[in-house]
Amino acid sequence: MLRIGMIGADNFHALAFSRLANLPPEEGGSGLPARVTMLWGESAQRAAFVANEAHIHTVVDDPARMLGQVDAVMVVLRHGAQHHDAALPFLRAGISTWVDKPFTTDIGQAAALVAAARESGALLAGGSTCKYCPDVLWLRDKYRAMCADGGVISAGLNFPGELDSPYGGLYFYGGHTAEILTTAFGPDIISVKADVTAGNVIAVFKYASLGVCVNFAEVSEFHAALYGAKEVAVHSIDISTIYRQGFAKFVQGVLTRTPPEPYGTLLRPVQILNALVEAAQTGREAFVAPPLE
Repeated sequence: MLRIGMIGADNFHALAFSRLANLPPEEGGSGLPARVTMLWGESAQRAAFVANEAHIHTVVDDPARMLGQVDAVMVVLRHGAQHHDAALPFLRAGISTWVDKPFTTDIGQAAALVAAARESGALLAGGSTCKYCPDVLWLRDKYRAMCADGGVISAGLNFPGELDSPYGGLYFYGGHTAEILTTAFGPDIISVKADVTAGNVIAVFKYASLGVCVNFAEVSEFHAALYGAKEVAVHSIDISTIYRQGFAKFVQGVLTRTPPEPYGTLLRPVQILNALVEAAQTGREAFVAPPLE
């Protein structure tokens, strides 16, 4: 049985992943051979709540107490700027590590995590589970099919994004959008322009032959549209199952010692988010740095 330590309790992801690990299938559990056996939370009250709801037996007062006691950790702190420091000791110790979205807010820290994983041989995964969403995969496949049949002129989608979120502003939810883009349309975004009106951000991500408009509106339903030479395809994006899909990818990766994706896919969204934040702050087109591997 895979023993997992959960680092962070404030984020709903901690409760969602822990329930998938610890509850029986008839109560919503995944049925996978993995259990969250230890938890550290930002506040004792929230940690106690998550531990009770997800049947976690051990709550620690310091994540370092998990070293030597777990086979893997999941870092699910809300603020991406905290992910590097939380994950690095475990990666250096060779412990498989999931780093939640946004992977980091700093590309140097992101690269350092990848380097530590490669040096120790630890498995590293994470980012947004939206990349596993069936509707996002549908969007990817439909985009490719339309490109092969007359071409796609432009595309658009909506997803939440808080300009002034206390957990890193646009980085907090923007990590989801960045990975929807890289999954559906590829990683080769050249630049981004952003307009901020009444606190709402609308951004255009430019590829070599495509522009994708993203409305970061705080609404409850998400949709995508592809405008092709021969047809217009509109599709809703239901993210209700992404925790289950992401947790399964991580557990399978740990058990097979195979990262779910190349490490470059963890780095690219950070570069895209850096450009998005710059564009929103300056009002000017921001270019995305060359990809790292």
